[in-house]
Amino acid sequence: MNLAQELADAEARVERVKREMASATCAEVGHLWISLGGCNCGCVDGACSVPVNECARCKDCDYGDNLDADKTRARCAELKGQHP
Repeated sequence: MNLAQELADAEARVERVKREMASATCAEVGHLWISLGGCNCGCVDGACSVPVNECARCKDCDYGDNLDADKTRARCAELKGQHP
C-alpha cells in the first residue's frame, strides 16, 4: 500500500470515529462539564465550598463529587484538623 492510500484510509477511519462520537453517550466519550456553582464541602463550620458541575450534553450533575471537590475537602480537613 502506498502512502496516499494509507492517508486516505486513515482519514476515512477518523471520519467514522467522529460519526460514532457524535452519537455516543457521555459514558463513552466523557461529560462536557459546566459549572453550576458550588455547595458546602461538609466541614464543621460550613465555610468552604466545592464546585458542582452539570454536563452540557446529557444534563447529568456531579453534585460536588469531582476531583476539585475532593482536593478542597482534603485541604479543608488538613487546615482545620477535621475529617471531611
